Amino acid sequence: MPLERPADDVGITLIEALEWQRAYCGSAGSPMAAALLSALIDDLSGPRVVADLIADQWRFGDLPGLRLMSAVHRLALERRAPLVALHCPTLGGSIPSGDEALRVWQAAVVQCVLDHPDEVQRGLSHVPQTNETGRARLLRGAMSRLGPQPVRLVELCASAGLNLRADHLPGDAALEVGPLPPVIERIGCDLAPIDPATPEGRTLLSSYVWIDDVERFARLSHALDVAADIPVNLVQADAADFAESLTLTPGATTVIWHSAMWVYLDATTRSRILAAIDALASKTTPVAPLAHVSWEWRPTGTADGEPFALIMRRWGAPEADGRPRVIARGHSHGPGAHPVDELLDREPLADV
Repeated sequence: MPLERPADDVGITLIEALEWQRAYCGSAGSPMAAALLSALIDDLSGPRVVADLIADQWRFGDLPGLRLMSAVHRLALERRAPLVALHCPTLGGSIPSGDEALRVWQAAVVQCVLDHPDEVQRGLSHVPQTNETGRARLLRGAMSRLGPQPVRLVELCASAGLNLRADHLPGDAALEVGPLPPVIERIGCDLAPIDPATPEGRTLLSSYVWIDDVERFARLSHALDVAADIPVNLVQADAADFAESLTLTPGATTVIWHSAMWVYLDATTRSRILAAIDALASKTTPVAPLAHVSWEWRPTGTADGEPFALIMRRWGAPEADGRPRVIARGHSHGPGAHPVDELLDREPLADV
């Protein structure tokens, strides 16, 4: 059965949020990430030594579990939590062997939170900016369906803009149906753009990788190297404001892309983004077409472990009528997604 998921705007307790995140990490094959969350859940259910440091009530879509995982991972990356780092696979550490070793490590996680309350609060106040680079293969799959006309690649909530370099990142032959068009412009927006050229930016991006996902860590490292050679234009802006400012360019396909960010937006911002895309679509021509590509959670009708759907809408090009088409499904991080072909009656993001 698919993992039960509350609606984004539902209010839940911290324990409920962490339990959901633990189950999701477990289903995604990250036992150490799940164990980190278990350490905090066990404390909140018993001694409650960290209870005063973390708010108890949350909007589900704010995903406090991801924020806490990132805060602890960042402290380990900065060697400010050496006992946690000792067993972080992303730092070359070994997974604890045996129940007792695991309990010692989980106690170190709780102590890390207690020792660094300001850092934990800072992490809790930030919207996660994972922008997993494995999702570039989904964007490449969509772009391979656009034909040879050059592309203006636009990303909403782009974080550091790493996936704006999708054509320079690894793809997936199972998802691509043709050659990628040339990218002539790369622009993204974020409320707090991250500079991947700085140590601070690289550490922050690294912290959002789950502590035992070594493959994701390696993908990020490669993407950071690519970012050093391929420039992008990152704008500090609200996603809805940015979407409403977009225009079309004759001779190029404008591709508006976003991934795993819808959960963080309120209903008003979501409605404004979709309305802005529809308004832009009304101005398309055969020489100035538009595509909207998203990789977002779509639990309805999906199998367990693949709740995300790659959906593309197109306007202006031949036979492009704006109807959403699902072209792949899979797990949040992208690798392992498989192609599908499902035409929908309406944009499912309008219902989320």
